[in-house]
Amino acid sequence: MDKLGLLHFPDDKNGRIRSKQYLRDTIGNKAVSDVWLGISPLQGQSLEKQNYPTQKPEVLLERVVFASSNLGDIVLDCFAGSGTTLAVAEKLGRRWIGIDCGKLAIYTIQKRMLNLKSEIGNKGKPLKPKPFTLYNAGLYDFSTLRQLPWADWRFFALQLFGCKDEPHTIGGLKLDGKLKGASVLVFNHHEHPGKRIDEDTVRDIHAAVGKKIGRKFFIIAPRGVFDFQQDYLDLDGVRYYALRIPYSVINELHHREFTALQQPNDETAVNDIVDAWGFDFIRPPKVHWSVGVKKRKSQLFEEAFLKVKKFQSYARLRGEDTYGGLETFSMLMLDFDYDGDVFDMDAVFYAHQLDAANWEAWFPAENLGEKVMAVFIDIHGNEAREVIPRAQFGLRPVKLASKKTTVKK
Repeated sequence: MDKLGLLHFPDDKNGRIRSKQYLRDTIGNKAVSDVWLGISPLQGQSLEKQNYPTQKPEVLLERVVFASSNLGDIVLDCFAGSGTTLAVAEKLGRRWIGIDCGKLAIYTIQKRMLNLKSEIGNKGKPLKPKPFTLYNAGLYDFSTLRQLPWADWRFFALQLFGCKDEPHTIGGLKLDGKLKGASVLVFNHHEHPGKRIDEDTVRDIHAAVGKKIGRKFFIIAPRGVFDFQQDYLDLDGVRYYALRIPYSVINELHHREFTALQQPNDETAVNDIVDAWGFDFIRPPKVHWSVGVKKRKSQLFEEAFLKVKKFQSYARLRGEDTYGGLETFSMLMLDFDYDGDVFDMDAVFYAHQLDAANWEAWFPAENLGEKVMAVFIDIHGNEAREVIPRAQFGLRPVKLASKKTTVKK
């Protein structure tokens, strides 16, 4: 190898002799550096433009996905943004998972994945995506949960706090699972309607299992069932934790306080990182609004508009109910031609834009179909949805397109 010039001898006598590899012997004639040039940023008229402030070009993610995965692999983007990674993964035959805490991101991704083109850069023929689903993690509809059968409620409660489903019995008491090796009891509010959990209840549990369960024990129940405010009670060296639904997992488990996942109210905040632990129930805001068609000042033609007259949001932060008005408004999203099934976002208006326009959103009347869906979102991620008939804008019904006859030759 030395005669062929394939060895490198270091100047340091104690260094290792290493083999050489020449560029001419590698695949291709130019090594890829760690500075990627030649990838242009997205242009205003680009076919793949999603009007998402921090969108990356598909050609960039094509290189990343090709370099890091094989056909059929799962590609995970846990800050999915506008969904470029997912769109590219779909086109390159990969499976994918996208995560984002922003509602704008989620609806942008949904629209994008339903309108893919086969080639990178959103060119070529329409590409029908493989089936995918949208999961909402961290927000739960209590009215639905309250109606769950006991088995489903028990499963939900265990999953919510990351407990293992391991039914077992100690001291004659039936227990439901394990959390960090400690026993977990899910309070059966179906079997004991109206019953409360107070300190005497915990003492009764301790009398039955206290000497057999180690140093920790967890009780999961709806928040309103507990009659004591402490996160835990200590009895004879055993700590009984109260895991309240729907509040955050108690601070000692996560070593940090619960904060809400706030939604952006302007373009510069869409990728702000929120450090949050916990969850809350969905509490739709109340919105008073009006729609119509009229001519704006300095405009020649009439436009459709939606005016937000009043907005009231609700949230529960660190155990306290909070209320807010327009200052808690995040954004308005519109689907101009709602099909009655999938919300296909056509426009988004941030709070600061609406505030500057007297809380009016303006858009071309000719874009409206028979139904418009409006999604009003507060800074906590809660949303109110309204399906608005075209007639409510004062517009005539959309004319049916003339039928075309196809003759097979």
